[in-house]
Amino acid sequence: MKRKRFLIQPLAFVYLLFMLFCDKSGLAAMSLLAAALHEVGHILAARFLKIPIGSMRFDLLGARIDVKGCILSYGEEWLLCAAGPISSLVCSIFGAFFWSHGKLAIAFSCASLLLGILNLLPIQTFDGGRMLECALLSFTSPKRTSDILRGCTFLFLWLLWAFSAYLMIKIADGITLFFFTITLLARFFEGRVPQKGK
Repeated sequence: MKRKRFLIQPLAFVYLLFMLFCDKSGLAAMSLLAAALHEVGHILAARFLKIPIGSMRFDLLGARIDVKGCILSYGEEWLLCAAGPISSLVCSIFGAFFWSHGKLAIAFSCASLLLGILNLLPIQTFDGGRMLECALLSFTSPKRTSDILRGCTFLFLWLLWAFSAYLMIKIADGITLFFFTITLLARFFEGRVPQKGK
């Protein structure tokens, strides 16, 4: 049976359609373009490193590329993860040259910058978290690496939550970041609850 190469969570697909349908200004479309180019960065890095891509999965928390039939070195994994944020930061700089052409260029540049910075945070499942994990595993034990990564994840998720709450109180914005962070915190604490029978 042939494995699907492109998978999208039904709820994520509905949310994507809702964003595009309600987007009268084009700002959401620019954000989606920034996200797509971020993933292109990962794909180009995989091609450059000759890493076969098995599939790409999308859910409400983002996208994930699955490697097909090979084990990556820590260096290869680090470069593959770094390629996305680097792509976003390059796109942000490129978009800044067109700010005088209107708000869509500004929206694309800012969305790319925020996406690049967000993904560099040392949070599990983020590019930055995976990069930190690869760096730590190269000179310390998996147990110590896991403890450090969980500590960083906990700290930065709370900082993100506090920042989103501040935005909501001060400028009545940041609701998307607020619920995004709440979802990540819920997953974090869910992973700490021991499962029955284990």
